[in-house]
Amino acid sequence: MMSYSFKKNTLLPMIFILLLIILPSTNIAQNVTILSTDSNEIISLFFDPDIVIPDHYPTIQDGINNADPGSKIFVRSGIYKENIIIDKVGIYLRGENKLNTTIDGGKISKNTITINSQDITIQGFSIINGQNAGEGTWDTAGIRITSSNVTIKDNLIMWNLFGINVLDIAHNLTITDNSFTDDSILLGNYEYTNLKLTKESFQHNITNNTVNGKPIYYYKNEDNFTVPNDAGQIILANCTNAKIKDTYLTHADFPVMLGVCSNCIIENLTVDNSRGEIILFKSNNCTIQNNTISNLIFGICIDYKSENNIVQYNEVKNSSGGIVVMTSSRNNTVYKNIVCHNRNGIVLLNKTYDNLILDNKICHNTNGIKLAMSPFNNKINSNIIKKCQFLAVSMGQSKNNWDNNYWNRPRIFPKLIFAYILVGQTRIPYFIADIDWHPARKL
Repeated sequence: MMSYSFKKNTLLPMIFILLLIILPSTNIAQNVTILSTDSNEIISLFFDPDIVIPDHYPTIQDGINNADPGSKIFVRSGIYKENIIIDKVGIYLRGENKLNTTIDGGKISKNTITINSQDITIQGFSIINGQNAGEGTWDTAGIRITSSNVTIKDNLIMWNLFGINVLDIAHNLTITDNSFTDDSILLGNYEYTNLKLTKESFQHNITNNTVNGKPIYYYKNEDNFTVPNDAGQIILANCTNAKIKDTYLTHADFPVMLGVCSNCIIENLTVDNSRGEIILFKSNNCTIQNNTISNLIFGICIDYKSENNIVQYNEVKNSSGGIVVMTSSRNNTVYKNIVCHNRNGIVLLNKTYDNLILDNKICHNTNGIKLAMSPFNNKINSNIIKKCQFLAVSMGQSKNNWDNNYWNRPRIFPKLIFAYILVGQTRIPYFIADIDWHPARKL
């Protein structure tokens, strides 16, 4: 690839004349010139495609289906309403101009682009509308990546449910020079892979991306640093002693993400109107404190074998889940948080155990405390739980230790925590899951 820079007011006409001489129209499919301009320069990029869309095939998917492994596919400017699946190794998919070469996923609960093969490059597109028309898959995305050695560069990624959704089995990605709008990056999605998340699930090459005009800060294998407070999204991979503080984050997927980190502090953030959460994967001895969070999926999520973390003095509201501890995470402390006006206040999920839920104010939620998928041996003590439709609910088996919680009013007799099943849309209690033997008699 060659790049030349010229002043428009002196040499621009000469460039077009030279291009007409060098690139005869009879050979356009084999030798495509891509021109992108701004106020100061013109850049010529020569791309030698095997297939041109729509010259050879009417849709991008038709081009991929008929391509050999390792093929280069050039896509001319236009709007392509497709949900593309790439399942051949080494495909290089290149748009003519990212401003007007658009792949539109159509808001039909499908990913706009799904990459299932290695050594793929996606460059020069607007990638939009990979999202749900109504209720549907929680992680529909503009680009879903299930394989390694993939490059995503110089694209506009906008208005998807998630921007780029990377499964935990995908390693060694390059994500660079992309502009996200109301989107960003999810790493380490383990839902479909039988828990194959490792340190390598977060070890990528992520540089020079923005979300809503603000930088995406990605750090890997770093120690003892403070993240600048002008971030649009923050991702830490295998980092220690990092500080994230005094930042406003909005309209991004998973605004703060820590993968396999330790001894980090997340404090004094304001986070709102985002899909995702402040999330820790397999991270230990971190502190999340004094943050104000609203309108997320989960406000704070301690996920996948995270241990010995402290979540304290946060206010979380108007989210699907306020504070969630899940997937075999243990020995975490959730202390003195205000968790109100959420669908679920505090959630213990999927075999999480030995956690302490202490002295939180949990109010005006649909479910005050929710337990699901067999959490066990957690201590749930001295919390104020009031004005919730269901003060506490267990969806299935649950063996935990409850003590001295305030249950909407002073109580003398033990408080029963029922397990429920759903019959249609109706929640029906069917056995006693746990008991608070010593509920609080006063506030």
